[in-house]
Amino acid sequence: MLRASILIFTFAIASPAWVESVEFPWNAYPKPLWERELVWLKNIGITHVSLPPAQNIADLTDVLRIIRRLDIEADLEGPVPESLEAMTRAHGGPLTGPLPGPPMRISVLAPAAVTRTRDLLASGGPAVLWTDVEETMGPAGYRSGAISFAGEEKPATAALRRAAQLSTYWNKSFPALHAVPGAGITVPAAPPSKMATPGPSVRQFAGENGVSVVSVVNKSAHGWTGDLKVLDPAAKHMMGVPGVSVPPHDALWLPVNVPLTAGPLCKDCSAFANSDHLVYATAELTVLEYENGILAMEFAAPAAGEVVLQLSREPSGPLVAGGKPSPFEWDEHSQRARLKIPAGKGAGNHVRIGLAIEPPDATAFFDSARVLMIGETNALTAQFSSEAIAQRSRLRTAPALQLEQKPAKEPLELTYLIKVPGTAVHGDHADLAIEADGMQMSHSRPQLLLPVRLRFPDAVEVHLAANSALPLFPATVSVNQRTGRDLTVTVRNNAPEIRNFVLEPKVEGLDFSPEELEVTVGVSTSRDVSFRVFASKAAPGLHSGNITVSGAASLNEPFQVAVIPQTGAIAFSTSGFSFIESAKMRASFMPGRWLEFLNKDNNQNQLASTGAVFTPGPIEARGDGLVFQDQKTVKLEDLEQLAPKPKR
Repeated sequence: MLRASILIFTFAIASPAWVESVEFPWNAYPKPLWERELVWLKNIGITHVSLPPAQNIADLTDVLRIIRRLDIEADLEGPVPESLEAMTRAHGGPLTGPLPGPPMRISVLAPAAVTRTRDLLASGGPAVLWTDVEETMGPAGYRSGAISFAGEEKPATAALRRAAQLSTYWNKSFPALHAVPGAGITVPAAPPSKMATPGPSVRQFAGENGVSVVSVVNKSAHGWTGDLKVLDPAAKHMMGVPGVSVPPHDALWLPVNVPLTAGPLCKDCSAFANSDHLVYATAELTVLEYENGILAMEFAAPAAGEVVLQLSREPSGPLVAGGKPSPFEWDEHSQRARLKIPAGKGAGNHVRIGLAIEPPDATAFFDSARVLMIGETNALTAQFSSEAIAQRSRLRTAPALQLEQKPAKEPLELTYLIKVPGTAVHGDHADLAIEADGMQMSHSRPQLLLPVRLRFPDAVEVHLAANSALPLFPATVSVNQRTGRDLTVTVRNNAPEIRNFVLEPKVEGLDFSPEELEVTVGVSTSRDVSFRVFASKAAPGLHSGNITVSGAASLNEPFQVAVIPQTGAIAFSTSGFSFIESAKMRASFMPGRWLEFLNKDNNQNQLASTGAVFTPGPIEARGDGLVFQDQKTVKLEDLEQLAPKPKR
């Protein structure tokens, strides 16, 4: 029996404008990477994912548990089975009903992804479903994505990052806006001999309270720079917005007449007059907030621009807490402040600027609140401008974090002891805010991290395409039975202090020198350590083991050792792949495709980057050969005859 009707109603209440969802292909993505990828999606602003349905309810339940721990939502691309009813919103779980719509599916790899999305939202589309965000490897084979298995971002992720930022800022306010006529571009007279390049399409939306946003969509293959004419809702007449730049196949949503009053568009903006407002900006506004006398603004800015503010008094605030507000121009006659917006950097074109409005009556700041260790009690110190403010203050945080407050060594300081549960997800963030007298005085978003992580730089990776490599889980290292090898382990200390760890590797049948190793690792840094591995007493084949970490933190990291004979080869299967490996060659397979034939002496692959079609179906490792579905046994000498000869 399927239960979907109640969920649809729940979804409608939770979605005031549109739903920005990402298809998370959990059934074609390595399970050990689920947490990392879902955390990344949440950190860029995605609060909803869509999950392909599958028969494997146990694995689907596991991914839903991660989603619930991250406090985001999910829907199944189909009805909800009765066995998952306990995971629905009605029972405190993350599962909502189907996306409203039908949603528009947009590949993040599509060149027109940004313009298609903005057209949809401007026309009142209820949902966007982003696809091809992650690389996948399933029964249908390898498929490219904007995020590699190694977690590296391709340029295409900029479209998704900007879409998430736009949704975070405008989603709650856009339902109250309606289209208004008259907006467009100001086109100078062109010489008769020249054909003017078509400009972007311009649409403006405004609400009863005067809040407005202007959509500028450039579908041309050429960038556009020019002036806009838009309605100024405050003055109720048209005005010019100069110097707007839109890259090719791109779009901007520009704020016009955003009041500096507390609400979803201006966080904690309670110190301004009713007439104070942001007149316009020529970049996409994603955050507007007021704290400790500074008005902070964040933008997605593909190109440099400007922001103009209407203020009832000239800004006079100082530089506080090491802040560096931007210089500005002040026009006494119009009482307007003009600030430059630098072009954003990195994925999403993100940039943050600030304007010091006035000296605050009282201040509170965290000394350092960049990270919190999972499973530990973390001490964070805050400084206050007076003892009275410190006594009246409180720290607001998530209920899952246990909190204790105590005086610090200095009279104007407080120390907060914050215990992060072991169930927290590595890479997630916690929102912390210091409040006093009903006002937020300071906030921070420290990252939640496991105290120590291990990595094996020499572990085997499977190359699925020219620029895609998938590590095996657990990490697998090849060792020559006669000569052994050095095993390098990268130790990452995530704590904001120097820490000492003791590492002890153990694999049955293998010996390590030294048997254990003590290492000191600096603040939030990594360090490589090395063990010598001896395998002469071990039988050829795959051996499972682990490295235990003790000292400043505890960890038990599994890994595997493939013991390779000096002569001959072994066959083994792990992580859904099959291998034949000798001292000099390694061949890797997945059902239906021969992926790689690697010469270990020069690290050269004798196959094309796309691999070669091979016998489809399941593969079984037996001794020194692989048995395929047609019961044909393939050994290394067979492959040497089949593989193309390397070019000289």
